[in-house]
Amino acid sequence: MRSRILLAAFAVSGCSYFQSGASTEPAPSQATKPATSKSVSSVRATSSPMLIKAMHDRYDGKYLKTMSFLQNNTAYSTSGQEQKSQWYEHLEIPGKLRIAFLPATQKSGLVQIDDKVASFDNGIRVDFRPSVNPLLLLTADVYAAPVATIMHGLDTLHVDENVFRDDTWDGQPVYVVGAKAGDTTSNQLWVDRDQLRLVRFIQSQKVGDRTTVSDIRVKGYKEIGGFDVPTEFLVFRNGRPVWREEYADVRINADFPPGTFDQARWNDIPIPK
Repeated sequence: MRSRILLAAFAVSGCSYFQSGASTEPAPSQATKPATSKSVSSVRATSSPMLIKAMHDRYDGKYLKTMSFLQNNTAYSTSGQEQKSQWYEHLEIPGKLRIAFLPATQKSGLVQIDDKVASFDNGIRVDFRPSVNPLLLLTADVYAAPVATIMHGLDTLHVDENVFRDDTWDGQPVYVVGAKAGDTTSNQLWVDRDQLRLVRFIQSQKVGDRTTVSDIRVKGYKEIGGFDVPTEFLVFRNGRPVWREEYADVRINADFPPGTFDQARWNDIPIPK
């Protein structure tokens, strides 16, 4: 169970990211145009705060409010074997995430609100601790939460905002925050310069006496319900893939059952069929 909870830290919606202390804003009116990133950014960022502000301003008041989906996971062993699993996730932006490990009958998973995460096993809360998930922070909250909240999240993740540079990734221009050229171990984010979307996050974590470096890559964005959302992530360690997540049955701005993110009601929330 602990290994699955640790892996859940990669979930983008699990996209797994919140350092947002802001309350959820009211839903946009029918006339509000959904946010897509078809247009090319005309603003050239020259610092980390300027980049985060540009990302925020691109979708301010126009980004999705909720998203739910089935997450299909693949864990890759050192011997090349693949282990499949599924999670079902509810996401409310900014600041709320619920992951149910399937099958739902095991009643295991986690609930994250802002920078705290509670873990459940067999319907019982077994852990509660501080946690900031970089993927959720930088693929969703960044477009809805205050800029100061996102910058605080990056500081908590030990990303050096004073290190900022231009680079390329998959042939496209990007901004890199947190690492100089050639540094592949410092905590750092890579953002597509034109579309202002996260494409890569590198994070070093100490587990016991060992330090592991996770190279997390956003492999795909899709337009769903008028919004561009990330739907596939791939995690590398020591140069080899260890984890892939792919989203299916994505539902945008649907109403959630009351108490979806209430720890006391963990066992009451149904999984959509």
